[in-house]
Amino acid sequence: MNRFSLRALSAAVPALILSIAAPTRAAEGWTEDFDKAKETAAKDGKDLLIDFTGSDWCGWCIKLQKEVFTKDGFKSTAPKNFVLVELDFPQQKEQSKELKERNAKLQEEFGIEGFPTIVLADAKGRPYAKTGYQEGGPDAYLKHLDELRQVRIDRDAAFTKAKAAEGLEKAKLIAAALEKLDADVVTKFYKEETDEVIALDKDDSLGLKKKRDTAGKTEALNKELEALGTSGKLKEFEARIDKFIADEKLEGEEKQQMLMQRLQVYGPDRLEAADKLMDEVVAVKPDSDTATQAKAIKERIVEMKAQVEKSQKETPEEKSDAPAEKEEKEEAPTKKGK
Repeated sequence: MNRFSLRALSAAVPALILSIAAPTRAAEGWTEDFDKAKETAAKDGKDLLIDFTGSDWCGWCIKLQKEVFTKDGFKSTAPKNFVLVELDFPQQKEQSKELKERNAKLQEEFGIEGFPTIVLADAKGRPYAKTGYQEGGPDAYLKHLDELRQVRIDRDAAFTKAKAAEGLEKAKLIAAALEKLDADVVTKFYKEETDEVIALDKDDSLGLKKKRDTAGKTEALNKELEALGTSGKLKEFEARIDKFIADEKLEGEEKQQMLMQRLQVYGPDRLEAADKLMDEVVAVKPDSDTATQAKAIKERIVEMKAQVEKSQKETPEEKSDAPAEKEEKEEAPTKKGK
């Protein structure tokens, strides 16, 4: 739950729908079978590009597909480094019960709460980067993927170097590689490496044990927040987040991700508060991945605010003459993708 949901904001303004119907993605080059994809990646020495998408309802998913995934430049270049995996959570498209359950399990495993989310992982399925929609078309997106892929290359180089080291020096090399990954990813997918660092760094001079302990507390917090949100105790929800940040002395991207949790209780009537929250998130660490996401969300919020203002200025006659599709809403599924 270190990521965040935009369900309330996504449904706030009908004008944000980018398309009513999604074009069909060519099956060639993509697979829905995650286990088979890992086997192929291991055999061919490639990474995994996993697209968590809502192909027939999510406007930004559709936009990413139209502008990037269907373009020849992407289709010819991306498969050189990645096995492409599509995990779809549609509202209208039929899927087998088995596929739905498998996708939901992977959504939970990878901590996906917003669409589209693109996960880059190694052949073992261990994620090392997350991204989403990016402007600029296929060339810009491929460049972006290359930059993210460098995280895995640097990670592997550090792991290889660590094999030849001993003691605290070995711990430092492993910890440096893990430092570039999200804390929740490290806790869930890099347990072996984390345990080794903690065993070698008995005084916790590198702080990895503290981070792991914080991750455990975060999991407990998430359950508490879920209960508060479900019961409508929104002020208590936000206050609990602030207290956790203060108690755990969170900094950097960990603090940003915790602040992002507030979006879960920000509906269409709190666009101004959401706008200010994004500024607060960015200010913590402007060059982080979470800051990039916050900037993109802020742009979307600005669009929403403008649309709301325009709607408020319209006369009843103008509203009644509006095209029918303006009344449709982009509804996000639940966390399980149902």
